[in-house]
Amino acid sequence: MGTLLCPEVIGRTVEWTALSTALDASARGAGSAILLTGEAGVGKSRLVRELRKRCVDRGGVALLGRAVDTATPTPFRPLSEALMAAHRSGVVADAPDVEAFRAALAPLLPGYQAGPGSGASVLQVAEGFLRVVRSIGQRHDRGVVVVLEDLHWADAETLAVVEYLADNVVDQPVLLVATTRPDVGQESVRSMLSLVDRRAVTRLHLRRLTTAETVQMTRRCLGEATAPAEVLQLVADRADGLPFFVEELLTGLRSDGSLTQENGQWVAGRPNKAVAPATFAESVRRRLETLPPRSRRLLIDAALLGRQIDVDLLAAIDGCDRGEVGEALRHPVAAGLLAEDESGMRFRHALTRDVVTAGLRPDDRAARAKHVLGVLRETSSAALEADGVAAADLAEWAGDGGAAAELLLAVARRALAQGALTSAESALRRASRLTAGSSGELEVLESLTETMALAGRVDEVFPLGLDVLQRIGAAAGVDPEGRRRAAIHLALARSAVACTDWPRATGHLDEARSCVGDDDPRLVARVTAVQAVVAAGEYRPADSSVLAAAAVEAAESSADPNLLCEALLVRGRCTRDADLAVAERAFERARDVARDAGLTHLEARALAELGTIDFNRAGGPERLEEARALARACGASETEAVAEQHLAVLGWNHDDIEVMLEHARAAIGIARRFRLGMLLPSALILEACAHAVRGDSDGVKRALAEATPLIEGDPTQTVALHAQVRATCALAHDDLETARAELAVAMAIVRSSRPAPVPMVGMAVLLSAVDGADPAAVTHELRSMSYHQQQPLSALLLAAEAVALGRAADPAAAATMAQATALLRPQPFLLAVCLRLVAPCAAADGWGDPAEWLRAAQEVFEERGLAEPARSVTIMRRQLSGGRRKVGPGTDDRRVAGAITLREREVLGLVAEGLPNRSIAARLYLSPRTVEKHVERLLAKTGTANRAQLATYALRQSSRS
Repeated sequence: MGTLLCPEVIGRTVEWTALSTALDASARGAGSAILLTGEAGVGKSRLVRELRKRCVDRGGVALLGRAVDTATPTPFRPLSEALMAAHRSGVVADAPDVEAFRAALAPLLPGYQAGPGSGASVLQVAEGFLRVVRSIGQRHDRGVVVVLEDLHWADAETLAVVEYLADNVVDQPVLLVATTRPDVGQESVRSMLSLVDRRAVTRLHLRRLTTAETVQMTRRCLGEATAPAEVLQLVADRADGLPFFVEELLTGLRSDGSLTQENGQWVAGRPNKAVAPATFAESVRRRLETLPPRSRRLLIDAALLGRQIDVDLLAAIDGCDRGEVGEALRHPVAAGLLAEDESGMRFRHALTRDVVTAGLRPDDRAARAKHVLGVLRETSSAALEADGVAAADLAEWAGDGGAAAELLLAVARRALAQGALTSAESALRRASRLTAGSSGELEVLESLTETMALAGRVDEVFPLGLDVLQRIGAAAGVDPEGRRRAAIHLALARSAVACTDWPRATGHLDEARSCVGDDDPRLVARVTAVQAVVAAGEYRPADSSVLAAAAVEAAESSADPNLLCEALLVRGRCTRDADLAVAERAFERARDVARDAGLTHLEARALAELGTIDFNRAGGPERLEEARALARACGASETEAVAEQHLAVLGWNHDDIEVMLEHARAAIGIARRFRLGMLLPSALILEACAHAVRGDSDGVKRALAEATPLIEGDPTQTVALHAQVRATCALAHDDLETARAELAVAMAIVRSSRPAPVPMVGMAVLLSAVDGADPAAVTHELRSMSYHQQQPLSALLLAAEAVALGRAADPAAAATMAQATALLRPQPFLLAVCLRLVAPCAAADGWGDPAEWLRAAQEVFEERGLAEPARSVTIMRRQLSGGRRKVGPGTDDRRVAGAITLREREVLGLVAEGLPNRSIAARLYLSPRTVEKHVERLLAKTGTANRAQLATYALRQSSRS
């Protein structure tokens, strides 16, 4: 079994953007030097490996050399390795300006024979190396990147050449990237950092990953299968944010059987025991053996206590004063096993502690753990609570599983109160194993049920919750007031809501109320909040609004931030369709309350709901991306799926089909794993919609084949199926009759059921207006339902109004159409369809600019390979111009400019400003890959060779305009 590697680089957006920008600049002949620093295992090699791949994929050349840790460094070793690899691949060719330096380069490159009197200076070697890589870059119009790794072990001669290169690559097609570890106290490191001080190189320092990023990386390493909470927690605790440790820990867990795959899902055995990387563990053991006996004994006791060193506790355990402990611990600090800062001493890595405890014989560890635990109970009960997981380790090593389970249950409850669902689940899973078959098991399982419900883990919560209810009923006297049963029923009702099983949710809510009546105001308020969600799901807006208001009122008087957040979220959902501003205020307050109370899972949900406000107003992805990151970090799977789904909608709003597919498929994966009810078919419909915009009928059929049986008559999803998918696909094929039929079905459902607004419903109104109907009545009807709050839908209603105004010879028609096109500008496909439909009406009625509209529509259709609408528009243009083709001076240049689509013009303008692809993507709310494709098409259409020429072309076109 190989290493579980992460398929993407996590948490390095800033550094990757800087490297990509430098790579783009080097392709234009503007070279630079970058120093990438960071401790061992932080991901320097992975980042430069991705940079080299990007360079090669774009047609450039990537050279790699590496220094190695030897007693006597080999002169020029990294440089020689880089040139020899280039020579083997055939990219090194004779160049006239290199000839004079062949002798100097002879020690670096076989085949360059040293001449008489050889013995070149370092300066000559440096200039010769620069000329060779420059010639490579000049012959490959995408430039060359030279990566020199681990220069903290480099020889003085190599460092001198690197300094020379850093000073002289500025106007060359060369990007120089060097990596080093700043924590290695060698002259080579100081030499490299001095280049930063005098600004010869740009330094990018890689920090450790955050906990959220570590969790994200762990999930990506494990692929689409569910990552067990215990594994997520263990890796987050032990990897210390170092990507190398993340991958090695996962590989170790799989190798020793603690992590296995069953039926496509990862299953955790006993993953609380980490397996440290072999080389790391051996290094720790060697250093441990060098310590004096007392220092080693104290270090073992410290490891039993946890990662943070408590000098006073160690003194009590060892029976000495704190001064003696401090003195003895100087040795492990010097050996690099402990780190010391203003907050005290701790194990340098969490895995260091694991290696120390794993090195003890089981009997010795149990005896020592009993002694330490006994002292701890007598002297410091607060220490047991401060690090409950470490205390549980200690109790389990001492053979007291019951005490360990109690400590873990307390840890889980604290984590649950903070919304740290992954941490809570991890602690409860372990406690469940320790209490299996004992009287303490029921209490653990109750907490686990609540945690699974909050996390949206409906695949597990129903069987678990029903089992808990049965156990409570069978145990006499454990729940005399009914509160424990009510809490379980409420958790099951939440899970039923997550999978949109409204009758099941109502049944559990009724059971919860019957258990306690009105005696528990907080529980009643929680039940009321969930009832409001059920009413909204069953399309009972009046009931939902009343229940939501009652829930907020009860929550306001409870002083319970958890309850208040839930109630505010419900109010926002119930008012969103009618008034975005009111909903936004409710969601923002929920976010603020959750943030102040440390309720991460509710903060994530509030941000996900705020994302719906953003996509209704054609805003950006920032709040949704934050919601997704928080949900991943705390283990809120349902919220993560919702955020992914909303990001897919945002992709549609900005006409970025790649982004739409990426997020729709992510939502589908999560919804499948956790059986999240209507989230699965709604995400499948989003995937189908993406295929529809491309005119991909087969892709539409595949997605709908799975989605259609799951919709079960849901009005919103049924409208989306007919309007957003089938009608859109028909329009992509210029099949107006099919589009009319599908949109008619959608409109009938809208009138009868008043579902949530679906943007393409507006197309039904526009087609009706184009066919001669007066859109005023249906437009008023939709606006009375607040459908106009969605920007694309509002734009289509305005376009329908413009057609009617034009037919009546009202001069306001053109201005109204201008409003519509301005709103549709972020969506070229929808804009093109709109222009294609309106232009013939405008031409017949003598208003607007139908010729320009048809030209713009044709650009979009042709760019996307949509042959049928492009052909129809071509015929319309010929009819409009009387069958004549316009020719004249400068036709060719204008033809090229005309072939550039609206979106490409936006990208072209930003390229002219010197922005890199990632910045352009952020500006236009597109994916970097989509921008890259636009730039590639622009290069082809304009006949330019690189971004510099493309920018010059843009400026020339701008001046002509």
